[in-house]
Amino acid sequence: MRRGGSRVLIAGLLVAAAVLALVPVILGHGRRVRRMREALVSAVAECSERYAEAHTAADSARVDDWVPNGPGTASSDDPACGSYRRRNMLRHAQ
Repeated sequence: MRRGGSRVLIAGLLVAAAVLALVPVILGHGRRVRRMREALVSAVAECSERYAEAHTAADSARVDDWVPNGPGTASSDDPACGSYRRRNMLRHAQ
């Protein structure tokens, strides 16, 4: 085998190893994004249901402070419904 041919073979093997090492990271990232999106949709749906049941400003204020449970365990830094309403829900109501 020529010298240049062996260098190309080694470079090709290194590139293939790097690609194989990155595939699980890329696939894992896609799953995390999907789970986060599903959690957000679930939280907005829970908040929407609570707001639909609110008949007075006081009811809406209580819902603003309520933190949706969502799938899995709730985190201490999950936002309350008021944050979702300002960011996501009012835009759709206009």
